[in-house]
Amino acid sequence: MKIRISQFIDFAYGDKRKDKAKARSIIDDFNLPYDPIKDRYKQFREAMTALEEQKITDKQFLDLHSSVSANKSAGYKVLCQNYLDLKEDHALIWQGRSPIEANISGLNITTAWYLRTEENNQRRIIFLHFGKEQLPRKKERGFLTVLRLAKPDSAGVGILNIQAGTLITATRLDQSEADYLHERAAKFMELAKAIQAGG
Repeated sequence: MKIRISQFIDFAYGDKRKDKAKARSIIDDFNLPYDPIKDRYKQFREAMTALEEQKITDKQFLDLHSSVSANKSAGYKVLCQNYLDLKEDHALIWQGRSPIEANISGLNITTAWYLRTEENNQRRIIFLHFGKEQLPRKKERGFLTVLRLAKPDSAGVGILNIQAGTLITATRLDQSEADYLHERAAKFMELAKAIQAGG
């Protein structure tokens, strides 16, 4: 069974009293078609890719906020400027969308990374977080742990919080967090099986 990293993190660190309802909601989402209207950052990701593939200029990228809806404009303005500044500040290298999966207790958790750092021929993969607020610390640890489990051969992993303007990195696997995520993944699988069996 596959679920997105954001779905798993919400389940893993959510109210355990609502586990069954959350699991059911995630399973119900499996049958829903992708709706680009609900994808708030779709235009930013497309523009970011176009910029990196040299299909648009820095100025066109920075002007993206003027061509999106009013409720996105302010956030997009910050996203575009911060993306360019953070890439330079942290010497980040464009990788292109690179899908990865972590298998945790039989549950496949999917995500992707776009950037990397390169030092002494050691690669650290960087996940992009587009939201206005930085992730809560416990969810941040969860994201980093899932990324580490998905790419154990990397020199480290990181989360670039673009709007918040921060880069959070981890070199070693947090074993206690990994153990917790294995427990939560096993719980999700147990609930999912019962739900799919009509429970």
